[in-house]
Amino acid sequence: MISKKEINDILQSKLKIREDFTVGEFARKPGMCGCVDIKGGWYLYSVDDHNDCIFTGPFNDKAIIYACAVKLHSGKLFQEYRFTNEEFSVYMSNHFYSINDI
Repeated sequence: MISKKEINDILQSKLKIREDFTVGEFARKPGMCGCVDIKGGWYLYSVDDHNDCIFTGPFNDKAIIYACAVKLHSGKLFQEYRFTNEEFSVYMSNHFYSINDI
Protein backbone atom coordinates (compact mmCIF):
# COMPACT_ATOMS: atom_id res chain seq x y z
CA MET A 1 0.00 0.00 0.00
CA ILE A 2 1.22 3.49 -0.85
CA SER A 3 2.47 5.54 2.11
CA LYS A 4 1.37 9.04 3.08
CA LYS A 5 4.89 10.26 2.26
CA GLU A 6 4.65 8.81 -1.26
CA ILE A 7 1.23 10.43 -1.80
CA ASN A 8 2.54 13.74 -0.48
CA ASP A 9 5.66 13.57 -2.67
CA ILE A 10 3.70 12.75 -5.84
CA LEU A 11 1.18 15.55 -5.23
CA GLN A 12 3.86 18.09 -4.33
CA SER A 13 5.84 17.21 -7.46
CA LYS A 14 3.17 18.99 -9.53
CA LEU A 15 1.29 21.34 -7.18
CA LYS A 16 1.38 23.19 -3.89
CA ILE A 17 -0.83 21.44 -1.33
CA ARG A 18 -3.19 23.86 0.42
CA GLU A 19 -3.09 24.30 4.19
CA ASP A 20 -6.64 22.96 4.52
CA PHE A 21 -5.65 19.60 2.93
CA THR A 22 -3.98 16.82 4.93
CA VAL A 23 -2.36 13.63 3.72
CA GLY A 24 -2.50 10.65 6.08
CA GLU A 25 -3.99 12.54 9.01
CA PHE A 26 -7.63 13.15 9.86
CA ALA A 27 -8.28 16.71 11.04
CA ARG A 28 -11.89 17.16 12.13
CA LYS A 29 -12.12 20.92 11.81
CA PRO A 30 -14.58 22.86 9.67
CA GLY A 31 -13.25 23.39 6.16
CA MET A 32 -10.59 20.68 6.33
CA CYS A 33 -10.23 17.89 3.80
CA GLY A 34 -7.68 15.32 2.76
CA CYS A 35 -6.98 11.63 2.51
CA VAL A 36 -6.57 9.11 5.28
CA ASP A 37 -5.89 5.38 5.62
CA ILE A 38 -8.84 3.66 7.31
CA LYS A 39 -8.76 -0.10 7.85
CA GLY A 40 -6.17 -0.60 5.11
CA GLY A 41 -7.89 1.52 2.45
CA TRP A 42 -7.39 5.13 1.39
CA TYR A 43 -10.37 7.49 1.72
CA LEU A 44 -10.94 11.14 0.89
CA TYR A 45 -12.61 13.15 3.60
CA SER A 46 -14.23 16.57 3.89
CA VAL A 47 -15.47 18.40 6.97
CA ASP A 48 -18.25 20.95 6.43
CA ASP A 49 -18.96 24.17 8.32
CA HIS A 50 -21.08 22.24 10.86
CA ASN A 51 -18.18 19.85 11.61
CA ASP A 52 -19.96 16.98 9.82
CA CYS A 53 -17.72 14.60 7.84
CA ILE A 54 -18.08 12.69 4.62
CA PHE A 55 -15.65 9.94 3.59
CA THR A 56 -15.33 8.64 0.03
CA GLY A 57 -13.53 5.44 -0.94
CA PRO A 58 -11.77 3.10 -0.61
CA PHE A 59 -9.22 3.90 -3.29
CA ASN A 60 -6.19 1.91 -4.42
CA ASP A 61 -2.71 3.44 -4.67
CA LYS A 62 -3.16 5.00 -8.11
CA ALA A 63 -6.73 6.14 -7.59
CA ILE A 64 -6.05 7.97 -4.30
CA ILE A 65 -3.51 10.15 -6.12
CA TYR A 66 -6.09 11.14 -8.73
CA ALA A 67 -8.85 11.54 -6.12
CA CYS A 68 -6.64 13.94 -4.15
CA ALA A 69 -5.75 15.83 -7.32
CA VAL A 70 -9.42 16.21 -8.25
CA LYS A 71 -10.21 17.37 -4.69
CA LEU A 72 -7.44 19.96 -5.10
CA HIS A 73 -8.89 21.04 -8.50
CA SER A 74 -5.77 19.80 -10.30
CA GLY A 75 -6.87 16.58 -11.97
CA LYS A 76 -5.47 17.69 -15.36
CA LEU A 77 -1.95 17.61 -13.91
CA PHE A 78 -2.31 13.94 -12.94
CA GLN A 79 -3.81 12.29 -16.04
CA GLU A 80 -1.51 9.26 -15.69
CA TYR A 81 -3.45 8.41 -12.49
CA ARG A 82 -6.90 8.91 -14.03
CA PHE A 83 -9.77 6.77 -12.68
CA THR A 84 -10.93 3.57 -14.32
CA ASN A 85 -14.71 3.26 -14.69
CA GLU A 86 -14.87 1.26 -11.46
CA GLU A 87 -12.76 3.81 -9.56
CA PHE A 88 -14.93 6.62 -10.90
CA SER A 89 -17.99 4.77 -9.61
CA VAL A 90 -16.39 4.56 -6.14
CA TYR A 91 -15.61 8.30 -6.30
CA MET A 92 -19.19 9.15 -7.21
CA SER A 93 -21.09 6.64 -5.06
CA ASN A 94 -19.16 5.28 -2.06
CA HIS A 95 -19.84 7.84 0.66
CA PHE A 96 -19.81 7.29 4.42
CA TYR A 97 -20.77 9.67 7.18
CA SER A 98 -18.66 8.23 9.98
CA ILE A 99 -15.57 6.08 10.32
CA ASN A 100 -17.74 3.45 12.04
CA ASP A 101 -19.78 3.06 8.82
CA ILE A 102 -16.69 2.06 6.85
